[in-house]
Amino acid sequence: VLSKWNDSTMLRLCGALRFLVRDFNLNGVTRSLCTSSTPLKCAQTLPGQEQTIVDASRAAAYSEELEEQNGVFQQEQVESFSNGESLPRHYAPPPIEVWVRSFETGEKTGIMKLNNLVFGARPRLDIMHRVVVWQRAKRRAGNAKVKDRGEVAGGGRKPWRQKGSGRARHGSIRSPLWRGGGVVHGPRGPVSYDYPLPKKVRNYGMRSALSVKFSQGDLRVVDALHMRSHKTRDMQALVERWGWSSALLVDGGSPQIDLCRAASNMEAVEVLPSIGLNVHSMLLRPTLVLSVGAVHMLEQRLLASM
Repeated sequence: VLSKWNDSTMLRLCGALRFLVRDFNLNGVTRSLCTSSTPLKCAQTLPGQEQTIVDASRAAAYSEELEEQNGVFQQEQVESFSNGESLPRHYAPPPIEVWVRSFETGEKTGIMKLNNLVFGARPRLDIMHRVVVWQRAKRRAGNAKVKDRGEVAGGGRKPWRQKGSGRARHGSIRSPLWRGGGVVHGPRGPVSYDYPLPKKVRNYGMRSALSVKFSQGDLRVVDALHMRSHKTRDMQALVERWGWSSALLVDGGSPQIDLCRAASNMEAVEVLPSIGLNVHSMLLRPTLVLSVGAVHMLEQRLLASM
């Protein structure tokens, strides 16, 4: 495994971890990782070639400076220079710019910057699957229940005497052997199928779903989710004007009452507050429509729990 390490991994261990790692030799290749408070250089020596990578003090200073600015240590890229020197680059990913449109007219009203950690994360289908399974398990009612022989009405008298009749012995006509009797080994609800899921997994599932919607072009940002009428025909005309087959509308606070009334009779439209947005609902609808307030609240909530 160690022989497959590349220069980027070596630099990360040298600049970010800053601790002494043993020297090892593999097929004539000597790699040394060293750190110290003094400017020591980490060198990678190849047969017939010598290359200076970077000194640990520069990497440490670069790391601490960016850590103070962003509050989060990030190391994603190694920048190479023409003289053969490479420096680990700690940076916050640039924001994503999207058009903000009017909800009723569809006209462009401005440009909004989206956080790349929320809307530009690397999608994880396995994480989204875990979150969806967890959500569906929480929603299960678990009310299935059957009656055993003691709960079925009747059957309190022995149907015939124990001996002498020539028939099989029975003590109740509500035995599981009888038609109309009790059921054995059946569901005994109510049962809860809920189980805990780590908060970071739920957070990553939300960010993955939002990133998928943005990368596929199914994310729309509008100024505000407000309607002048509560009529369903007005909502239907608006949906046709946008060209949505099915859409999930997410507002920052409590959705407008007229908006909820107009969408309540439409199967293709669902309205949720930002606190109620979830992975399952996003995957059910092809189009996700967020208001500006919903974007701010989602970024604040998801970044705080990373």
